[in-house]
Amino acid sequence: MGIVLSDFRPVHLTEPVCQEKLLEIAIGFAEWIAKANAGRDGASTAELSPGMIRAAWEKYGVAPKHIQSRRVSVLPDSEAAKEPGDLDYATIPFSSAFLGSSRGWDIDARLAMFREYARAAVRKMYPELDDIPDEIIHVSCTGYRLPSPVQELVSERHWSRTTVSHCYHQGCYGAFPAVRMAAGILSAASSGWARAGTRVDVAHTEICSIHVAPECLDAGHIICDSLFSDGFIRYSAFTEEAFHARPGPGLRPGLKVLRYAECVMPDSLGAMTWRPIANRFEMTLSADVPRMIAAHTAGFIAELLRDAGLDLESDRANILWVIHPGGPAIVDWVGACLGLTQDQIALSKDVLREGGNMSSATVPHIWDRILQDPQVKPDTPVLSIAFGPGLTAAAMVARVV
Repeated sequence: MGIVLSDFRPVHLTEPVCQEKLLEIAIGFAEWIAKANAGRDGASTAELSPGMIRAAWEKYGVAPKHIQSRRVSVLPDSEAAKEPGDLDYATIPFSSAFLGSSRGWDIDARLAMFREYARAAVRKMYPELDDIPDEIIHVSCTGYRLPSPVQELVSERHWSRTTVSHCYHQGCYGAFPAVRMAAGILSAASSGWARAGTRVDVAHTEICSIHVAPECLDAGHIICDSLFSDGFIRYSAFTEEAFHARPGPGLRPGLKVLRYAECVMPDSLGAMTWRPIANRFEMTLSADVPRMIAAHTAGFIAELLRDAGLDLESDRANILWVIHPGGPAIVDWVGACLGLTQDQIALSKDVLREGGNMSSATVPHIWDRILQDPQVKPDTPVLSIAFGPGLTAAAMVARVV
């Protein structure tokens, strides 16, 4: 049974803010925290001086040439419109928690904020009360509470025949196992042992901004805090028959999934981690990640393409390549491993530049962009790949239909 991904609907809670301004806001925030908490938490005033803070951010922060703007839900639009020097961090709900503790809110308070924003995003994804899917898979690696925002929506709308599943903590490749889950759910329905259904929705709510660590001035934390963005998107997985039978003119194109694969790279468990700590989720990233990607990606992708009836060497130029932009260098690393040109990796770089790394929501935003491009012709093959803790590589081959 074939499945088709279509009807992508990205939503936004805040306006984008230019990266240059966000870097200045981050520096001002860190300086304010250092001043407000001088001598607390065992911190040395000299270590957290304004000069040290600015030097660290200027050294490690992701530059505007790589990312032009990002969306940051914890910074209200009314505050983002001000000049960085005019911000009063003591009056902004998220930053005010750092007054009296350099670590800010504990993880429970941050996840309460996640629930608030995710609820708002999910409601924007479903503005029509009669737009009822058979199932919704909620994807997030930045926050989760049960009942989840999707369960709350289904309960409030009295969608008693809509089932809810959760796909959590997968990291940046989270869209891929969600698609695999959707395929399994649709297959179970078609086999007769589950409730009949032809449409499974996937809803991503990634609120990376609630996990910033402005009190930390090491390279890893500053890179993460200046790289990740908030992203929300919903799309539908249809059976192939249901996709072609949809009513109405001007129906949107879709991606017919041909093949899927995941691989946990050997001896890579410590290369990337994503774990809850007392006051946030914490990411670590080893300098060995590029080497591991280089060692495994080409063979992994070549095998996947063969399984889908394609060949890396002969079909490389005709494939649309979607590489999750985990950072400014990751697209170049993967592109080099696969022998791709700069034009072939430009789409992934453009999405990073225009919106930052939205974790699991990033690749679906690229899929949406492909399907909105009138120059992309039907039957074009699309190869998508992303990486996450494990170290895990996940990839999918599809065709535009």
